[in-house]
Amino acid sequence: MPEVSQVSRSTRTRLRLLRRLMVVAILLVLGMIALAQFTDLERVATGILASSAVIALIVGFAAQHTLGNMVAGIQIGVSQPFRIGDRVTFEETEGRVTDISLSYTYIDPGDGSSVVIPNQLLVDGIVHNHSTGETQELQKLQKPG
Repeated sequence: MPEVSQVSRSTRTRLRLLRRLMVVAILLVLGMIALAQFTDLERVATGILASSAVIALIVGFAAQHTLGNMVAGIQIGVSQPFRIGDRVTFEETEGRVTDISLSYTYIDPGDGSSVVIPNQLLVDGIVHNHSTGETQELQKLQKPG
């Protein structure tokens, strides 16, 4: 009986990232649909919209690092300089990549612990991927504006 083909590591990494992005997108759409139900309260809705723009600006400045990590996670998921299961070295840390989320990459150094590295650091630094046999330098993320 032939074995069922398994999904490659690169596909598995992209699917995990895509699944997480879809959850965020669905929650945003549901929130917008819920807000659209308040048509009778146009004046109040306009005030809330204006207030939410100011709040979004404040939260955006406060969450720059978090948002930067998320954008870096998307960049890592798309460009895939390393994949889940690859053996990598970053600065003083060497181990196997166990997970790549939107904000963090998890590395198992083999001693029973787990090293959690913000994705922004990985994008800004040099990652040596032992699984491909070459050192890959990620280009710095260009921030808008």
